[in-house]
Amino acid sequence: MRAILTTTTAALAMTILGGCGKKASPPPPPLPPTAAAPAPASAPMAVTMVELGKRVGPDQRVTAPATTFGVRDTIYASVSTTGSSPSATLTARWTYETNQVIDSTSVSIAPTGPAVTEFHVMKPSGWPLGRYKVTILLNGAAVTEKDFEVK
Repeated sequence: MRAILTTTTAALAMTILGGCGKKASPPPPPLPPTAAAPAPASAPMAVTMVELGKRVGPDQRVTAPATTFGVRDTIYASVSTTGSSPSATLTARWTYETNQVIDSTSVSIAPTGPAVTEFHVMKPSGWPLGRYKVTILLNGAAVTEKDFEVK
């Protein structure tokens, strides 16, 4: 019995030692380089907000919001946009009562993200009392409007 036990132990030891001497398989070859992931598509430009007021700050944002103005006030519109465009045109069309155009100003912009553009109108001799509207156009298409009043 001792001989069988010794033979079995020896066979087991050789199996274990044989397994330890096994060489590790080589690492897999490196993956071929891939092209850089494309940059995310930039969001299309859009008007997000128009604010009217009596003053603007250096960042072109309205600092004194208002929808009612005096006859000698300068009226400001801050137009906030998002997205990017290599070339876009923003227009502020100011109208009185029955859509009589009193001013229309366009500016070319090339935003690469959020931006603010300021428009304003003034009339040194004084605005007629009544209801007005500013319509904001992006590349010729009306996108939003704001009503205001001169009292």
